Amino acid sequence: MAQLDLLLDSSGDLVMDQLRLTEPGSESIAQKVKIRLLFFYKEWILNTEAGTKWFERILRKGATSYNSDQEIRKRILETEGIRGIRKFSSVFNESKRTYTCSFTAVTDSDDEITINIPIGA
Repeated sequence: MAQLDLLLDSSGDLVMDQLRLTEPGSESIAQKVKIRLLFFYKEWILNTEAGTKWFERILRKGATSYNSDQEIRKRILETEGIRGIRKFSSVFNESKRTYTCSFTAVTDSDDEITINIPIGA
């Protein structure tokens, strides 16, 4: 049975003009990846072990670009429906504690999805 997801706009808010669902496939998988990456560790009271460790591993003092990239790549690859990462680039600014990444991932059905994630100031 196909999983249905509510449609979010580009800022991550629920589309409210009418109840809409994502199309099964690439659109739904891209939304799942974005949600996984933008969901902060310990943010959800029902599962405090879930989420991306932005403050614990990526935006912390002494973090490196390499380790930050590895953490993000791991989260992407652990997303259901993602088979691999084709392109990946990031900009890490330790002094400002900002991190931006752009990547193209390959889904299980061989579709490509491109996503940009900016975090920080």
